[in-house]
Amino acid sequence: MNKLTWSALAVLGAVLASSASAQYGGGWGEDDESTTSAEPAVIELRVCNRSGKDALVAISYVPVDQTRFYNRGWFRVNDGECKNLVETSNANFYFYADVVGSDRRWAGNHTLCVEYPGPYNFYSGSSDYCAEHQEVRKFVAASTQEPGTYTWNLDP
Repeated sequence: MNKLTWSALAVLGAVLASSASAQYGGGWGEDDESTTSAEPAVIELRVCNRSGKDALVAISYVPVDQTRFYNRGWFRVNDGECKNLVETSNANFYFYADVVGSDRRWAGNHTLCVEYPGPYNFYSGSSDYCAEHQEVRKFVAASTQEPGTYTWNLDP
């Protein structure tokens, strides 16, 4: 089993989710203060692969109208392709990618569990360990304060 800070992630997810509903409840840039929206402002998470190689992408995000981080992989994004992966109403999310058939990867500093060969999907839990069939990877932390499309580029 691999040690990681799931309890810290769970606490962060709960804080972010509760602040997200206040922060994103009425949408951004409304000119008329009397206008309210029952729908959360949606962010579409997109990956564009400009690396010269096909990639497999994993993502951790809070689905629209939910409060817990959800982990999904592997989305195949071929070289030269842009692909819309998921939608969220939470301003914070995490990406990780592997080049198909190579040791090349796009990684960051945020520790999360993945499953190989995939596909996989599971909610983040409160454990400090990955399950026996999972592996630790370092995800890239990303965020936006604007609704619409957020694009993560896989560059060479």
